[in-house]
Amino acid sequence: MNVSTPRRTKIVATLGPATESPEMLDRLLAAGVDCIRINCSHGTQEEQRHRTAEARAAAERAGRTVGILFDLQGPKLRLSTDTELRLVGSGDLITFVGSGAAVERGDVVVDFPDFVALVTERSELVIGDGLPRFAVRDICADRVQAVALSAGPLSARKGINVTYARPNLPAITDKDVGDLALAAEVEADFVALSFVRSAADMADLSARLVALGSRARTVAKIEKVEAYERLDEILDASDGIMVARGDYGVEAGVERVPLMQKDTIHRATQVGKLVITATQMLESMIHAAEPTRAEAADVANAVIDGSSAVMLSAETGIGEYPVEAVRAMAMIAHAAEEYPVIHGRARGVHPPGSAPATVLHAAVQLAQALHADALVIPTATGGGARACAKYRPDQPIIALTHDPIVSQQLTLEWGVIPVTASLAESVEELVDQSLETARDIGGVPVDGRVVLTAGRRTGTPGATSLIMLREIPPKGP
Repeated sequence: MNVSTPRRTKIVATLGPATESPEMLDRLLAAGVDCIRINCSHGTQEEQRHRTAEARAAAERAGRTVGILFDLQGPKLRLSTDTELRLVGSGDLITFVGSGAAVERGDVVVDFPDFVALVTERSELVIGDGLPRFAVRDICADRVQAVALSAGPLSARKGINVTYARPNLPAITDKDVGDLALAAEVEADFVALSFVRSAADMADLSARLVALGSRARTVAKIEKVEAYERLDEILDASDGIMVARGDYGVEAGVERVPLMQKDTIHRATQVGKLVITATQMLESMIHAAEPTRAEAADVANAVIDGSSAVMLSAETGIGEYPVEAVRAMAMIAHAAEEYPVIHGRARGVHPPGSAPATVLHAAVQLAQALHADALVIPTATGGGARACAKYRPDQPIIALTHDPIVSQQLTLEWGVIPVTASLAESVEELVDQSLETARDIGGVPVDGRVVLTAGRRTGTPGATSLIMLREIPPKGP
């Protein structure tokens, strides 16, 4: 390739008090942020509305396409505010009850009336960040007796996770309903659902977004044991997934996280779904100006495994070095992409038998065989660019679309440079427009070679049927 390859793994940064000012947003985008995360677990709706508007304004000032991801809080169980601090030892027997039940001395109250109905004989109850952990011994009427498998403290408002829970807890809470309405109002590009348990949860999210008139793409957060066990069906029902390692580590144990992460990334990329790797990627940079070596290796491994994007949470939301964290992540990702093989690269055509998918696969193979400088993919819906991205080609994928929403929704796709352009009237005009875009925005030099796809009609979804090899012309007088 004659053109310097841009970073292909995308960066998601969470907005918060440390980064919501226009000046900080400008610096974040300049450092390499591709998508802004609005964490609905923190802040008021007015704050989220303001942050979204500021992020859009910063993208306009930068002349860049930037995505907006709304991350719903989801159902979160907590111990009651009356819970007294106590240290539980391994082997201790503790009785848990739901709020509103008759409480006996020593009982631990969970702030959810139907808590006992959630628990099954397979369940474990996990407190806080993983300690203490309890195995269910007996479920009787309105009480759950559990034995501590590990020592740790119980205290007011601590989170509690129930593994293998019955599907009694609503996937989308009343708070989430309000946040979904806000996401639709501000035209969020992505909506992530927390604590997903099944494909039905994602179908519910999709139906609600459609009812609100939102075109947002859906992201399933894989953070429960049940979600990982049902990963294939969840992938089918989602536009993308997030490897949310925090709560998964709490539920399954930290030793289970690395293999789950690798397997989840691989399975997502094979079916062409975007995958975000998240949680504590550069955690030390909340208070330090440089990452640890272990953190650098963690980010690099996520990149080499084929993650579409890597995410910063508290590092940019409340951290002391948010811009430095983005720069560090960008540099680590770019360096990791020099690895000879990105392991998440899809094998074969998906879906099998699809003519457009087969044409796009052939375009990628042609670009690779001829060492082209770029793939240029005009796309009405973004599907063509996504179909190429799953193969993790060496070439940048310049996606040309007339729809700004589609452009914003391509910001999380691996290796894709989204460009919004006017709708071409003819295939000949589209070709000229594509070559100029590759030169002026994609950085492909004059006389560089690109592989270009098109259909017989411009702006028509699923009509890709042509592959061309073209050279970049010089600028006119």
